[in-house]
Amino acid sequence: MTRGRLADRDAVAFGFSALCACIGVLIWTLWVLPVAASVSDADPVPLGRGATVELQEGERVGIWGSGVSAMLGTLECSVSGPDGAELSQRAGPSLSWDDTLWWMTPKRGFEQHTQFTAVRAGVHTVTCADSLDTYDGEFLVAGDAFGSGAIGLGRTGGNDFAVGTLLAFGAVFCLPVAVVLPVVILVRRRVTRRRSTRDAERAHASWTQFPEP
Repeated sequence: MTRGRLADRDAVAFGFSALCACIGVLIWTLWVLPVAASVSDADPVPLGRGATVELQEGERVGIWGSGVSAMLGTLECSVSGPDGAELSQRAGPSLSWDDTLWWMTPKRGFEQHTQFTAVRAGVHTVTCADSLDTYDGEFLVAGDAFGSGAIGLGRTGGNDFAVGTLLAFGAVFCLPVAVVLPVVILVRRRVTRRRSTRDAERAHASWTQFPEP
């Protein structure tokens, strides 16, 4: 009975490991690597100047900042669409790319500041400056690492977690679990097998030394 339960638990654990591997590969393929590539391809612009970017309707991008202004939180940006109307921006989730995948940012020191979504297709103008007009820095427009919306988790699905938080967590959690969990199971099985063999040998030795009458 115990062996059966252990086998069932191992099967579930191996299945969970395979699921983590699939999720991790998808996150890295569809999110981490494309965002990193977009940051690498983007050209930094000094604060006080404007940067133009061609976007499709509904396309979401991020504004990344670097320097003293971004570090102190005095970086302010504005975005205008093709019609000249100013677009709203959105800050990042509590757990973001900068907390977990900062080492994957190709341009050192850049962190995503905000995100915005193109309402209309066309050329968008992004302008960033230091709100105190004191500190310098740079910014660039690249892929969005914040994501949009939230997913309800928990027993009743009442706990909402931002998509960006789940992606950031999954990127650093899924693949290590997919590797470590099978190793732990195999080590535990080997230890259990050796212990069972040793106990059987002891029982056999005891029976040989003190046979039943």
